[in-house]
Amino acid sequence: MSSHWLSNPLTPIELPLRARAAYRVFLSFACAYFVSYAFRSINAVIAPELISDLHLSNTQLGFLSAAYFFGFGATQIPVGLGLDRFGPRLTEMTLMMFAIVGALIFSWADDFTSLVIGRVLIGVGVSACLMSAFSGFRYWFPIESQGQLASGMLIFGTSGALVTSWPVHAVLPYLGWRGVFVAMAILTCVAIIGLYFGLPVKTKASESLASTDIKQGGVATFSWSSYKPILTNAFFWRMFPIGAFCYGGFIAIQTLWLGPWLTSVMEYSSDRASQIIFWFNTVLLLAYVLNTALLPKLAKRGITTLCYLSWMVAAALVFQACAFYLRSSWVWVWWFLFAIACASYVLAQSLVVTYFPKSFSGRVSTTYNLALFMGAFLVQWGVGYLVDIGIEAGWSRASAFDLALGMYLAVQVLGYIWFLIAPKFFPSTQIGED
Repeated sequence: MSSHWLSNPLTPIELPLRARAAYRVFLSFACAYFVSYAFRSINAVIAPELISDLHLSNTQLGFLSAAYFFGFGATQIPVGLGLDRFGPRLTEMTLMMFAIVGALIFSWADDFTSLVIGRVLIGVGVSACLMSAFSGFRYWFPIESQGQLASGMLIFGTSGALVTSWPVHAVLPYLGWRGVFVAMAILTCVAIIGLYFGLPVKTKASESLASTDIKQGGVATFSWSSYKPILTNAFFWRMFPIGAFCYGGFIAIQTLWLGPWLTSVMEYSSDRASQIIFWFNTVLLLAYVLNTALLPKLAKRGITTLCYLSWMVAAALVFQACAFYLRSSWVWVWWFLFAIACASYVLAQSLVVTYFPKSFSGRVSTTYNLALFMGAFLVQWGVGYLVDIGIEAGWSRASAFDLALGMYLAVQVLGYIWFLIAPKFFPSTQIGED
């Protein structure tokens, strides 16, 4: 197939994509998601410098990092509309310009308010990176490749978290946290250029879908009647705490509180803490690769994805309890086991989507994503708030973290109990395909 469309993005293309064109589209999305995850994770490493330079409290630090999730979550419904009406290329490119502005504001900030504004704009700017990819994959790739493509995106995203751990810590003495965010703005520009030249604008498939949406009243897709099948679905609410508290909370820990916990509770140096975060994210990346290979084999043995997810959530609860409270020189082992178990959390989103027809996939994905990032916001801010309460009460920083993380763990346990018992009280029925 000719790749002429790569130099002229307006040229329609034949589907499904093959060979060079397919790699170009995937890498365009993957590089943008790499930048998105790097923005999400970077505060875990620069937190000591932010606290030192701008005299932030733990509550402010938690709220600042959570502001990313506020901006991200607030745009999920508009993102779904934009993807349906304008396609992934234009939607993602437009939003990522907000991330450039946000990164520059953050790098110039001299007060907490400016930092929050920059962080919110960054969250808005990268809010379409994963959903745009899933939408584009649906348009341009065969259905049997969707799972593999999704796993590939997670691998690239975790690579972004890797780069913003020890490598960023290594360059902080030379660039400073302000210089790091200027570099992030430049990387975002590069990602936008990649999207412009790497993605087609229109395809026969997307034009057909748009035409169908218009005939079915696509402009009113976001009315209550179109969301009612989602928001009244028993399986959606059964999976809600896994997404909001387990997965969302994990993101809050991974992208911020693991670093301060290692320095404040374990009293590691910032260099040692950044190394542990680096290897934590490496283990997480390898766990995503493992899941990609393992799930088909488990399915052949009759072990469903839902069953596998339930086992791994239970394991994650045990491992994080050990990581929080069995503190020794080997504590990193518990954190790495925790990362392996948490790699399964993303399966909850794919399971929710399969319970609805294809015509609901965009709305289901963004609605569940919204729940996930609401949970991440609450946990990221809430941990900082509870740590400050403990310190003000005269507790040590270690005891204050014990309080905050213990309450977070208790919320997860309650959510997991709901996940187990919900089918007995609210049996769910899978909605038929279109």
